[in-house]
Amino acid sequence: MAHQEAAATTGNGRGLQNRWFQLAIGVVCMGLVANLQYGWTLFVSPMDAKHHWGTSAIQVAFSIFIVTETWLVPLEGWLVDKFGPRPVVAGGAICAGLAWVMNAYATTLPELYAAAVIAGIGAGGVYGTCVGNALKWFPDKRGLAAGLTAAGFGAGAAITVIPIAT
Repeated sequence: MAHQEAAATTGNGRGLQNRWFQLAIGVVCMGLVANLQYGWTLFVSPMDAKHHWGTSAIQVAFSIFIVTETWLVPLEGWLVDKFGPRPVVAGGAICAGLAWVMNAYATTLPELYAAAVIAGIGAGGVYGTCVGNALKWFPDKRGLAAGLTAAGFGAGAAITVIPIAT
């Protein structure tokens, strides 16, 4: 543990022990789950056109996603403390991917709402873990680390919104 703390403070670790590598991976992970939130509006009209559920009913899924994403972060943080960041981010990634598939094939509102719960669990797990990990590895540059990690969330949306919209 002392070696890991020294590596976090100096940034001199190698591979996975290098704090800049850890930060970069966190930024990428954030970018990969961002469109569950930021790209949502691009899917509302096509879903309504196909299923005629109404935009309000479809937007309930977004509310479910946001509540699940944010309110479960303390539990996901506890899981990070117990098992480490890798399994929580991996589980979050699996949930995010599963949610995209479920959203694509949902034929009823309950299916869409279930996908929103799974997406929220996934995005929250990734978000909370990556921010917490950045703060752990950068005790001397907490603002920079948290800012870059959060920027990864926005950048992921900015990069992928154009292909989604076309």
